[in-house]
Amino acid sequence: MNTRRIALLAVVAASVLVAARGGIAGPPAAEANRIAAADAKILGEIQEHSEAMQNLEYLSDNIGPRLTGSPQLKQANEWTRDMFRKYGLANAHLEPWMISHGWVRGTARAGIVSPAQHPLTIAAAGWSPSTPGAVRGPVVYFDAKKREDFAKFHRKLKGAIVIYQEPQSLSPPRRNVPSPILRPMQAPPPAYGEPPVPSPFAAEEEAANARTKFLKEEGVSAILRDSNKPHGLLNMTDVSKEPFDIGEIPTAFVTGEGYRMIWRMMKHGTVEIEIEMNNSFSDKPVEVYNTVTEIRGSGKPEEVVMLGAHLDSWDLGTGSTDNGTGSMAVLEAARALAKLDLKPKRTIRFVLFTGEEEGLVGSVKYVEAHKNELENISAVLVHDTGTGRVLKLGLHDNYQDRELVDEVLAPLHELKLLEPSTARSFGTDHASFDDVGLPGFFCIQDAGEYFQTHHSQSDTFDKVWKDDLNQGAQLLAAWAYNTSELPGMLPRRPLPYRPSKDSAKVEAAKAEAPKPDPIAEMDAKILEQVKTDEAELKANLQYLADHIGPRLTGSSQLKQASEWTRGMFQKYGFSNVRLEPWTIANSWTRGTAAGRVVAPTPQTLTLAAAGWSPSTNGTVRGVVTGIAVEKAEDLEQYKGKLKGAIVLVGRPAEMVPPQNPLLTPWDESTIPVAHPKSETPFDFLAYMRLVRAESEFFSQEKVGAALFASEKAYGLLNMISVRRDYQPGSYPAAVITQESRHLLWRLLDAGPVEAEINIQNAFSGKPVDVYNTVAEIRGSEKADEVVIIGAHLDSWDLGTGATDNGTGSMAVLEAARALQKLGVQPRRTIRFVLFTGEEQGLNGSREYVRAHKDELGKISGVLVHDSGTGKVLTVGLMANYVARETMDRVLNPLARAKDVGLAEPSLRTEGGTDHVPFDEAGVPAFWCVQDNVDYDLTHHSQADTLDRVRWDDLTEGAQVLAVFAYNVAQLPEMLPRKAAQSAPGKR
Repeated sequence: MNTRRIALLAVVAASVLVAARGGIAGPPAAEANRIAAADAKILGEIQEHSEAMQNLEYLSDNIGPRLTGSPQLKQANEWTRDMFRKYGLANAHLEPWMISHGWVRGTARAGIVSPAQHPLTIAAAGWSPSTPGAVRGPVVYFDAKKREDFAKFHRKLKGAIVIYQEPQSLSPPRRNVPSPILRPMQAPPPAYGEPPVPSPFAAEEEAANARTKFLKEEGVSAILRDSNKPHGLLNMTDVSKEPFDIGEIPTAFVTGEGYRMIWRMMKHGTVEIEIEMNNSFSDKPVEVYNTVTEIRGSGKPEEVVMLGAHLDSWDLGTGSTDNGTGSMAVLEAARALAKLDLKPKRTIRFVLFTGEEEGLVGSVKYVEAHKNELENISAVLVHDTGTGRVLKLGLHDNYQDRELVDEVLAPLHELKLLEPSTARSFGTDHASFDDVGLPGFFCIQDAGEYFQTHHSQSDTFDKVWKDDLNQGAQLLAAWAYNTSELPGMLPRRPLPYRPSKDSAKVEAAKAEAPKPDPIAEMDAKILEQVKTDEAELKANLQYLADHIGPRLTGSSQLKQASEWTRGMFQKYGFSNVRLEPWTIANSWTRGTAAGRVVAPTPQTLTLAAAGWSPSTNGTVRGVVTGIAVEKAEDLEQYKGKLKGAIVLVGRPAEMVPPQNPLLTPWDESTIPVAHPKSETPFDFLAYMRLVRAESEFFSQEKVGAALFASEKAYGLLNMISVRRDYQPGSYPAAVITQESRHLLWRLLDAGPVEAEINIQNAFSGKPVDVYNTVAEIRGSEKADEVVIIGAHLDSWDLGTGATDNGTGSMAVLEAARALQKLGVQPRRTIRFVLFTGEEQGLNGSREYVRAHKDELGKISGVLVHDSGTGKVLTVGLMANYVARETMDRVLNPLARAKDVGLAEPSLRTEGGTDHVPFDEAGVPAFWCVQDNVDYDLTHHSQADTLDRVRWDDLTEGAQVLAVFAYNVAQLPEMLPRKAAQSAPGKR
């Protein structure tokens, strides 16, 4: 399998892809191999011998719905206990807790009786009381949004049937709904000592309790709630003020279609409904149970890793996907681990909670019952979003665990997991553990049909996706085992300050006027200023691309661009503007390049000289030799056979376009170029060894010329450099189109091929000065501390370099202009740098780092924009785990901004642009993670022109740069640092 021609080769190490993920030290190799081998067994056992589907079928069909307090739930508890015992787990038992009332659904009927008769499909809400027989009344829309609005309904609701939701359209269904993975980041958690983030359900519950109290006092007969599902599906929840208490008002869910008919008819006059419900309650408290079992630890049995899911369900369907899937995934994980007898270091405990649907009650009861053991629980992972595959883990603000979670997940490439998220979720049982300071995580899953079918009569076994259910079980089992093997328990996040429960103090705190936030106010101004300046941004990029044109390092056009950008900074009022020189060994001027097949039949080849390629000695004619090797040793077969040959490097391979970087598996590269299709991740080190070996081999063999193929289609070339040190290459080299490569290989497969190549280029023959453009806004308090935003000004010379990287350079210029125009007075100095020499190996930024080596300790952070014209989706933090939480605070204003909507920062380690030399030197250095758009199709090619630019996205990029620079400059302290590490360079 030929996996070598990734973005068309930086033939001698210039153009490099990086697939290094995470940057964490990880366990020693022997330990890592042991864990990886165990994981392979776990994944294989579940893949080949899973019993999850047959168990779920039994739970769904033979036991059925499992309402908390019902006989079916008790039967499910006993059955799962017995299954754990059958599978050989230890200490399988039921842990009891009490509910105040059991509830049994009876009959429910309703219909519109006036102005026309229409039957309605309804179901009583959980723990709803019965109606006193059939009751009839007018429908009233209770549209009060706050308590002050209640007064207008006083004495107007007696005997009414109340609705209070404004319906949303159910048809047609929304198309092209973006993945929830792409939604803007949440607000960061409060700093230590501040009040905790409240559950989003808390405010809803408070409002619902106030509304119910008022409606009860006013004497309403019943409440109808919108199921908000299509196709006649009902929804379900409970109406107890406290879990399992008797509801105060008879309440029912009506189908989405019925609710909307009521709504439409009310626009034309009074609508009357008749409703009757008969439900029953237990006359005394009922005992319910959590099912618990474990595999005892072999080294530290007192320390515990937990897997959980809720076994209870609502009762309209059979609870197959909410949450039979999660429960059976836990059961299957337990089966596989017990069968494999892996002897985990820590105890792995499996808990099937109950009472989740009524408010996570069973997990809260578990925490209360085990309060003296909580210090020994390392972490908890819960599966509860239906049948879809697990996409990633949600860490619920546990930043301190992210690096170790990455280590835990590192061997699980087969599961194609996305980057873990620190997002909070309050909707399932992990939250009960987070509330007491334990690391509680949850599975973020492909939603599938979950929100259409959950809680409804359609939550049945036929909705289950077998492969995805098994993938969830694989993840649970491997995560639990790997976490149990860590050297220590997962660290805890300090519990936030718990505010007073004194109602008077709470209300007084709410009444306090919010304090002004000068940074947030300035951020809003920055966003608006950049938006206002869009025309200037567009004019600047148009001038750079069309009037200056391509900007090859060492060329007169690049010098012109450096001088022009210096002049623009000066025009915008910057005082300390300068060109910082550095020197290259040779400039290079592209000349003519031509090629043709001469035998077996004349055919024209489309090609262009590779950067810093020497000329051929006139037209060279030679036998075309195809080189297709996977490792350096394979080159030996060509020894003594390539002198004077035209070498064609690499067979055509099926290429895979880049994905959205936020939807790319965590252990795969997100550099936005196409790569060969492969079942395994790209091996960068092996690739680089082969590249170096090929280059040395071709030089030793004295090839006539080497031809490297573009991965782009439609006759587009992709430019590379044969040297990163600006010395002439040791043999003529050219890039040929994909179509020309296919032609040559087809001909080669049929017989001998001869070709002629003529490449004519020129070198300066002496060193040439090139420049980085630098400007700054001086800090008002800590002027010696610096925040840098940057981009590279140079480009390749086939197009005009509009998107690689005119867009980034002009975004930096616009960010600078906006900040200067607003007269910001940042605490730290903000520096704007336009690097050169990036395309040949990040040379300008490396020279900047060398020239400023004594100042590196005072650079707080660097952000570089260099992935074309696409929208900035988030910021990549290069495995700077210690800076992650701070960066959430820095970037959150960009998440809230409507036109930006930044996703949570990524901790990926990725090379390819000018943040890398800073990162290698230990400076917090980041890059803009951007929408790929068509970057892989046009960058480095003759199609990199102004007409590819997306202007709104470019404006957004300038906004991100400006807000990042200002907010980092205003931080109380510099950004935290990680240790310096090596990272490869240019794509």
